[in-house]
Amino acid sequence: MGFYLVKFNGKTGILRCKHVEKDNAIKLLRSLKQISSQNIQIETIGTSGTIKALEKKHLSKLLFQLG
Repeated sequence: MGFYLVKFNGKTGILRCKHVEKDNAIKLLRSLKQISSQNIQIETIGTSGTIKALEKKHLSKLLFQLG
């Protein structure tokens, strides 16, 4: 699918992918329920065409969660 993690603090992160793969990436991440023996739940806060615009649109949420 060609996506990778741009930022991650152990709890919240930014994933980069091609625009044509956005819906597939979201579906794949939301389907993950467990990593190793730890239960997880992945939620999409927002999407954007660029990381710069994503940070601008969702900056308060990202700052709070990315620390």
